[in-house]
Amino acid sequence: MKLTTSQIAEEYALHTRTNIFLTGRAGTGKTTLLKEILAETKKRTVVVAPTGVAAINANGVTIHSMFQLPTTGFIPTDDMVEPDQFTNRKRLASTQKIRKERIQLLLELEMLVIDEISMVRADLLDAIDATLCRIRKSSEPFGGVQLIVIGDLFQLSPVVNQNSFRTLSNYYQSIYFFDSWVWKRATTITIELTKIYRQDDEVFINILNNIRQGNRVEEDLAILNRRVQNVEEHKNIITLSTHNAKTLAINNKQLAALTTEAYKLEAEVNGRFSESAYPVDELITIKKGSQVMFIRNHPDGLYFNGKIGQVTTMSDDHLYVTCEDGANIKVEKVEWKNIKYTIDKKTKKVLKEDIGSFTQYPLKLAWAVTVHKSQGLTFDQVILDIADTFASGQLYVALSRCRSMEGLYLTSPVRKENIIIDNKIKSYYNEQLAVELSMDHLAKAKAEYEDIIILEQWNFNKLLTYIELWHEEIEETNLPEEDTVYSLVQEIDKEFKILSATGRKFQSQLKSLIAAYQEDDQQLHNIIERSKKAVDYFTKQLHDQIIKPLEKHHSAFKVKGKIKRYLNVLESLVNDMWLKMNDYYLLEYRTIKIHPEERVYKRVKLFDPDKKTSTKRVKGETYSITLDLLNEDKSISEIAKARSLAVSTIESHMSRLLRDDKISIDQIMGIDRQEKLLPYFKKLKEGETLGDLRPRIPFDVSFGELRWIQTILKKEEETKE
Repeated sequence: MKLTTSQIAEEYALHTRTNIFLTGRAGTGKTTLLKEILAETKKRTVVVAPTGVAAINANGVTIHSMFQLPTTGFIPTDDMVEPDQFTNRKRLASTQKIRKERIQLLLELEMLVIDEISMVRADLLDAIDATLCRIRKSSEPFGGVQLIVIGDLFQLSPVVNQNSFRTLSNYYQSIYFFDSWVWKRATTITIELTKIYRQDDEVFINILNNIRQGNRVEEDLAILNRRVQNVEEHKNIITLSTHNAKTLAINNKQLAALTTEAYKLEAEVNGRFSESAYPVDELITIKKGSQVMFIRNHPDGLYFNGKIGQVTTMSDDHLYVTCEDGANIKVEKVEWKNIKYTIDKKTKKVLKEDIGSFTQYPLKLAWAVTVHKSQGLTFDQVILDIADTFASGQLYVALSRCRSMEGLYLTSPVRKENIIIDNKIKSYYNEQLAVELSMDHLAKAKAEYEDIIILEQWNFNKLLTYIELWHEEIEETNLPEEDTVYSLVQEIDKEFKILSATGRKFQSQLKSLIAAYQEDDQQLHNIIERSKKAVDYFTKQLHDQIIKPLEKHHSAFKVKGKIKRYLNVLESLVNDMWLKMNDYYLLEYRTIKIHPEERVYKRVKLFDPDKKTSTKRVKGETYSITLDLLNEDKSISEIAKARSLAVSTIESHMSRLLRDDKISIDQIMGIDRQEKLLPYFKKLKEGETLGDLRPRIPFDVSFGELRWIQTILKKEEETKE
């Protein structure tokens, strides 16, 4: 059965470790395919994007926050560079502050999805690679993580100033991601989606394709320029312009011309949600008669991202938008969520946790919008003011927003000079798309993935990192009987080195057997038989030399006093070892189970985190427990849930910890949020309480947050005195 391009992409994503560049013209369904892949995959996956807004739209996180990368450029060597402008590999390793929980997440990561790859610079991709390789103790590209990068390089390009580019050009042939060092040495394929869903006019599609590829066809320009006309009479049409100042001026002028009452729509921001990631303005000023655009798809299809309409009813309680198709839509606020990725310590599954929300009407004034901000939108009609195109792909992005030629209106003719395409992009596409992806190639990639999985079973680098995290916790904890603990550490380290060395030897032998299997199918029996013996050996060694001593240590120390955090780390380490045992017993190769017999070693539940104890609480212990959980990078809602306490109680704990200088306010409240609240405290009159202040703040804020600001201000006053 012949597979479609989308099905081929899914097969590579789900059943190989090949790195994929998923591309295609505007409107070919790249985002839809990504959603299908994410819904199907069993791989531990994280989605990132280069900007806050792109990350929110992709339901992921930013690249910089996931990998704790500096905002400077990255140099993929140890060369000396200006530290305020660039970070080299050595400095990156020494300055990155990645918490233990994030390290565990990156260790378990199997697939990394990067959306809007056209905006990702080559040096940023190399910085991701350097981080993953260091943490995962791997020399494989991206530390052995599969990458799926999505976007269209013919659209918007990475941003780099001339000063930075002069330095980066010493290391990179271009600023595009495909010229990163890691992409050149990785196994990659390019898959282009070609079926257009946005347009169905073949003439218009061909014109768009020519402009996308930089083909300056006279006939195309002649056809396009028939759409040059005066459009002042048209209603419900949005203007696309290349410059932000021009679009802002148009929107302000049109809004001011309306004589109806102005309403201010205030967003509700809760938890952690950076202002740079707000999907729409926090404060929208709107009037009856305003031309607006929906900036999100409605779950029931009432509107779509880019649909234009006019505000027809506006009051404190109701907002209706009437569109050109006659639909009169009651618009309600919607919620965008800010998430963070965590790792389930028991199962090692990647989890998404909501850490903040932004609730606002999904609208923006839409007499005009910039080409940049129109990316991903679809319009039935659009006025293009694109005489001043200045960036690669800008004209293509603008034109491809429109569904049809009939809905297109130009304020001035399109000239050849407006068609700006970087030849490096064109060459890369021509080179990559010339490689035909046959079913044989896919079958080979799937087989290689099976080989990788079985070979990796005998690599203990991940467990070695978990042991190192245990070492760090020992150093940071004042443990009883330290001599006994360090004696155990030495013994575990010794046994683990033996285990790792034996694993490397067997890995080498297995590689030879797999190579022989490529030539002789009869070798499959030898691979299964040798792997079965290896499973028997390594499970016994893991159990007898690592797990049993650690479990005995836990039993001896669980009654030793205030070392709960240490015991949690120890329990997690034992759990990691048992998960490795489980991997061995579930191991298959070419659909054959390696260890079909009953498991020799079965886990006994030694740790019961839900068990309630009746020990009398030491004075101040409740704050210490909260502090420990905070230092484990848990949010306030997580701490409240873990302790079965109200969020307000945990917020009061934070006030106490702030007062005692145990934490800084930056740990629990973003700088943007602090700056937003501080002006209201300056207006607080003598004798007024926080209860008087709270109703005057026009957005949602808890008493706990107000107390934090009040605590910091009081401490600053005491310092001055």
